[in-house]
Amino acid sequence: MIINWTGQIENDFYALGHPSVPVYLMDGENPALFDAGFTGLAELYLREIKNVLGTRTPVYLFLTHAHWDHVGSAGVFKRAWPNLKIIASQETKNLLSKPSVIHRITQLNREGLTSLREWKVNPLYEKPFLPFEIDEVLSQERPFRVGRDIVVTGISSPGHTRDFSVYVIPEKKLMIASEAVGCNEVPEFLVDYNAYLKGIKLFMAMNPKILCTGHMLVLTGEDVQPYLKEALKIARTFQHLVKKSLMEGKAEDEIVVEIKKREWDPKPFPKQPLRTYLMNTKQRVKLLKKSLRNNNKHLKKQLDRRD
Repeated sequence: MIINWTGQIENDFYALGHPSVPVYLMDGENPALFDAGFTGLAELYLREIKNVLGTRTPVYLFLTHAHWDHVGSAGVFKRAWPNLKIIASQETKNLLSKPSVIHRITQLNREGLTSLREWKVNPLYEKPFLPFEIDEVLSQERPFRVGRDIVVTGISSPGHTRDFSVYVIPEKKLMIASEAVGCNEVPEFLVDYNAYLKGIKLFMAMNPKILCTGHMLVLTGEDVQPYLKEALKIARTFQHLVKKSLMEGKAEDEIVVEIKKREWDPKPFPKQPLRTYLMNTKQRVKLLKKSLRNNNKHLKKQLDRRD
């Protein structure tokens, strides 16, 4: 099944908030949240989490990475539930200790309010991003028990970002992969193209029955493997397009504009805010240009003459 709405996905597992930026909830003796979306969606997340849990409180919040649209409401969650244990990689913890990163997260979440107004989100939380600390560093050897027969484990997947973690609930064959498997037909490698492909191949071999992306989409059953195969194809097609454009003598900015016309322009709202999309696309093109330059002598000579 292809799920692009919020609500109950299966038994005690939910996608909550707004479909474009969901927070996932695995209910059990120790309820667990996964990612914290936009700051502007904090009230909506809180309301829907409480609708599921009632007077009970979540025990864990697992973060996939330190991007603004995945940590935005974490501080609000911590204020609402002081005993909530926030868990992420050491790299995520390091990033969130930097004032420059906090400034960027705050700024982008403030700008994100514009998109939420366009999407007619209600209620809208208009207070600034609330910084927070990581309570426990993720260890791949350390399982976290959510229920009697339900545990969460983490997998490092440094393709989208260096700090990225994918979470797995083996008993349910459930994977919270976020942008490690792309997003809305966009390949999401920002730091390592090969690691991104390697990660998708690993996830295919693990054969999850429920695959949760970072935005807009949950796949279940027979739709999981086709999605992962398509994610590989999209990434390779993107690389081919960038290589072809570089060989034709096109500049990075020109390539970004062309890609935007193919990837971003045709999509209906809600979709990734334009500024974030352009930042990420410029990084994807820059990363591939560097990689292709290092591994293609003919292209290297051409780029050296031009640059």
